[in-house]
Amino acid sequence: MRGIQDALTFLMMREVAHQKSFEKALYAIEDNFPPGKLPGVPEDASMYVNNSQGEGDLRGPWNDGPEWERVDELEQVMPVDGGNGMPTVVLGSDDRALPRQLAERTIGREAT
Repeated sequence: MRGIQDALTFLMMREVAHQKSFEKALYAIEDNFPPGKLPGVPEDASMYVNNSQGEGDLRGPWNDGPEWERVDELEQVMPVDGGNGMPTVVLGSDDRALPRQLAERTIGREAT
């Protein structure tokens, strides 16, 4: 049980770190919507993609039940965006200066 608690504690703290990064990115966007007010996309927020198949794969309230759309057939959803699974960003000619501008705006700027 101790190992499970340690793993979950670590993962929850990583989520805090992710949230801080996302918040920093939101504050870098000029004229953004109020942070924390954007509703989740239900089909994404309720999807549990079972990447832990095989020996030791368990079901529990963390990955199964009426609030989850459990996906065991990974080919159904991977990659989620219908692409080839590789991280890519395609910018139009009007947007190519944006990454530099965002980087300049975020230097030393803290989320409040």
